[in-house]
Amino acid sequence: MTYVRKDLWNLGETWNPTLLWYAKAVRELQSRPLNDPTSWRFLAAIHGFNASIWETEGYYDKKVDKLPSLKDRELYWKQCQHQSWYFLPWHRPYLLSFEEIVRAAVVKLGGPADWALPYWNYDEYQTRPETLGLPEEFYSETLPDGTPNPLALPVVLRFGSQKDGIIRLNPAKLDLTAAFNEDQFTRKENGGSPGFGGPSTGFNHNAGHPSGLLESSPHNFVHTMVGGDNGLPVKDPAFRAGLMSDPDTAGLDPVFWLHHANIDRLWQIWLNRDPSHHNSTKPKFVDGPPLGRPFILPTVNGESRFWKVHETLELKDQPYTYESFYDPVPKAPQEKLAAAAFVAQPTVAAVDEPEVDVELIGANSDTLKLVGRKGDTRVHLDKSGLAKVSRRLAAKSLVAENAAAPKHERIFLNLENIRGQRNAVLIDVYVNLPQGEQPDTHPELHAGSVSLFGVSSASDVNTSHGGSGLSASLEITQVIEVLRQGGDLDLAHLQVSLFPDQNLFDGDDITVGRISIYRQGE
Repeated sequence: MTYVRKDLWNLGETWNPTLLWYAKAVRELQSRPLNDPTSWRFLAAIHGFNASIWETEGYYDKKVDKLPSLKDRELYWKQCQHQSWYFLPWHRPYLLSFEEIVRAAVVKLGGPADWALPYWNYDEYQTRPETLGLPEEFYSETLPDGTPNPLALPVVLRFGSQKDGIIRLNPAKLDLTAAFNEDQFTRKENGGSPGFGGPSTGFNHNAGHPSGLLESSPHNFVHTMVGGDNGLPVKDPAFRAGLMSDPDTAGLDPVFWLHHANIDRLWQIWLNRDPSHHNSTKPKFVDGPPLGRPFILPTVNGESRFWKVHETLELKDQPYTYESFYDPVPKAPQEKLAAAAFVAQPTVAAVDEPEVDVELIGANSDTLKLVGRKGDTRVHLDKSGLAKVSRRLAAKSLVAENAAAPKHERIFLNLENIRGQRNAVLIDVYVNLPQGEQPDTHPELHAGSVSLFGVSSASDVNTSHGGSGLSASLEITQVIEVLRQGGDLDLAHLQVSLFPDQNLFDGDDITVGRISIYRQGE
């Protein structure tokens, strides 16, 4: 049969059967030992594991808990794929494995055989503002029978963005426009667009590549806004961070699985959105990962199942579907698309990884350390490169004053090798913000936002990638066009300002290795 994953906010009354049985099954999985592949903690450790953090948060006691064998840990644990084109095809079977194990627990406890994992549909917030939060079942201390509710967590494990344990997602950080309007699933990792699904990589856990556009927003932002932290310096012994803020603990929060079900659903909506949208067909991708460990996940009976990417790509081949595939992002008017295409050079055809020219046209000089609520740096530009961009954008304006910028001429601001110890941080990036003025008064100069979800583990020098940190790619084509039209485009440099959403301390060690500007075109 085909199981139907339903919208969290369409499930009906408080303690509807779907969430009630989810809670009971979570409690059942939590009762199983850590070395049981079908236990709550084992399944979470597949995504990430840090013994010290787990011990602090009460999920691991080295005096009591028996770890799985080294062979099993190397086989299963710390597999999560991020900053990679494997992000979506790895998380799909991971969720499926979890869902099947939870369903078996539901049936064992007397629940329905057709139980399916619900999804948290926060992307329809404009018409359904309640979806920016979580329903009562994630706050109530007890189930209807008076027993403890495993879906609810204490504030120290789920702070939220206001640090009070109440989840209120910021709609400004849920924008799907960039992701849904990207016509390529992947791009080569070279400073331009990372693609909808992420850059071409090998098996990728804790690497310094940029996230794909869907992973950047809303995925990373939701992790940060749900997890949060208590605002103290990281080196303060009383510092605590929510589970969802860190890949090594995120799977311990029951919200994690509902969040990722929605990300999986958004993948299909992107594919449905336009005939030119398709997954990569590169052999390295569909048969991947080509080197290193394959995707290995436990089954209901605790045995191993090996996955190749091509087995995950078609939703119709999976044993589940979704209640709705509504696309919340308006499509660009056809006349704008036509105007954008009518330029000196034709737009790049929507083919698999089309060959486009990407060149570095500017970078700052020094590592930028963020302390407090603002950081500034000057990016020095190659005048000839930016002049070429300016001429092409001017040519576009002659075609249609309000037309979208040509897809084949795009500008990207890259934050490279972001390192630090504080994960629950969102950073707003502005270009040429007038001195002394507030960023909120200049949305036209907003380059985008970056989440530091996972920065601490990505900065660990003991990982296979040597602590290269996180990187982010923000398209600033429209910002450059605004500056050009306003006569404020200085071909010598750009001023870049970073605004963290909370106060950063010196000991948080948040640094940006380089801020660079790339043009992508022909």
